[in-house]
Amino acid sequence: MNYPIFSRALALGAAALLAGSIAGCGGHSDCTQALVAADEAVRDHQPPGEWLHRVDAACADAAMERWTSALAQECAPVFGFHAALTGAEAPAECDGHVFDSATSLGGMIAEMRGELDDIEQRLEDDALPDRTRRDLERRKIVIGRDLPQVEALARMDGYLPPAEIPDPEPSILE
Repeated sequence: MNYPIFSRALALGAAALLAGSIAGCGGHSDCTQALVAADEAVRDHQPPGEWLHRVDAACADAAMERWTSALAQECAPVFGFHAALTGAEAPAECDGHVFDSATSLGGMIAEMRGELDDIEQRLEDDALPDRTRRDLERRKIVIGRDLPQVEALARMDGYLPPAEIPDPEPSILE
């Protein structure tokens, strides 16, 4: 057993339980259902996007802490992916090709999303030189093309929930 990870995960779990009991899950007396959903997500290695929306918002933090601490203890690839995606630190004890690959994929998506946000913010500047604006717009197009493909890889590996398909627009024939 990997004791440093286990002790860290146990401490996180205890802190989450204490915070949930002190806050009362936002005034609710019981966050049992949220914690059960987190446990099921841990068992199935589901990303937060697949289960967190079913949890009462007041208990979401406690459920997410439960999910994080349990998967950190296992060094599950989905944990490494989400740690990198959110900028959290993955335990140094977690290694292995699959974990490292998942962490790298999460980091790549986070970096691309961050760069896209930076570009959009810079493009709002009216004083931006034309050449710089063109370069930024080109880079935005490249990221706009590549990011969905990288996110699709994460979906295929089960690290992101399935993409939402927009409702079809009514046709004139209906």
